[in-house]
Amino acid sequence: MFRPIYIAIFELKRYLTSKGELAFSIALPIALFALMYGAFGGDTDFNATVDIVDLDGGVHARELISRLDALDELSVRERDLDDAESALERSAVLFVVVIPDGFTSGLESGGSPRLTYKQRGNGGETGQIVAAIVGSVASELGSGIRVSQSVSEALAGANIESERLDRAVHVSMSNAQVNPPVGVTVTGAWNDRPDVLDRLMPGILVMFLMFAVTLGSQSFVDERRGGTLERLMTTRLGINQLFIGKYLAGVFRASCQAAVLLVLAFVVLRFGGLSEILQLAVFSVLVASAVTAVGMVIGSAARTRDQAIWAAVFFTMFMTVFGGTFFDVGSDGPLFLLSKVTINHYAIDAMSQMLADGSHLTEQLVGVGVMLGVTVTGLVIARIIFRVS
Repeated sequence: MFRPIYIAIFELKRYLTSKGELAFSIALPIALFALMYGAFGGDTDFNATVDIVDLDGGVHARELISRLDALDELSVRERDLDDAESALERSAVLFVVVIPDGFTSGLESGGSPRLTYKQRGNGGETGQIVAAIVGSVASELGSGIRVSQSVSEALAGANIESERLDRAVHVSMSNAQVNPPVGVTVTGAWNDRPDVLDRLMPGILVMFLMFAVTLGSQSFVDERRGGTLERLMTTRLGINQLFIGKYLAGVFRASCQAAVLLVLAFVVLRFGGLSEILQLAVFSVLVASAVTAVGMVIGSAARTRDQAIWAAVFFTMFMTVFGGTFFDVGSDGPLFLLSKVTINHYAIDAMSQMLADGSHLTEQLVGVGVMLGVTVTGLVIARIIFRVS
């Protein structure tokens, strides 16, 4: 009864001590996760330091600097003009904002004073973003002053204190910034999808589980051609026990690989909650069972190592490319029809729904049914053609 489990444990120990297999199935996913962390897991908030030269010194110039410094995205560093120009010459900075003399008086007189942007080259990507932010804040400041002046002129005979008018205009414009009268909704195929990681993570997980097909099928052929399976039959081990042991070994190996990937996703990328990760782990065992059964079919049918490898690679690539592993294949068309005959389609859809929509594993009847169906069908076919010599 326990002999198949002993075989599976022995195979798992051999897998964990094989540097080549570990590099292919665990080290490679870790490297890929490092790239994913750089692309999606790092700090995506914009933060920059804006260098400002205040040649005006007036109340509105100081208010502009105060507003910029109050933004979470910017830190203000004031310089004098000579220091700023010297820093630009040395490329110590690439972008400097100069508030010209007469900025305050120009705004109060109804004019349109202009800020000066001194930059080296195009100012760099950060400089261009800072320029847009500074321009927007300066425009809001100028608009507020213009509105105050217009209201004061319109109510000139109402004997209302100018400070009261300015305060009312300031409060009104501040509320408009917090709750703008016009909102913007971005729509489109990409933006309508959940977080890109909700599909990318399941795609990577299923893809590397597919690689278990390659490892399982080629080891099957090697052991048969090397006489290992035939020698095992000289013991008290039965052929069915050997078959089950090899199947469990493949499931253990693939599940171990899935566990490493999920732990990395949870710890490094902070991807999903503990409940979602546990449900993904359970579903990954079902996927591992399905791909192991396919690997046993290939390993039982192949006569040479090359045949096993090429068959496994073809199967893996077909499932990965046409199963919509990293992109949505849509709901119609030839690509969608091809995806319906792949394991990846059902596995990734189930995992994505559990992550993005909060769906429970018990609701993924189609995905679970397909994995169980592939497992049973694969094991029946593999057992029929299974041979030890």
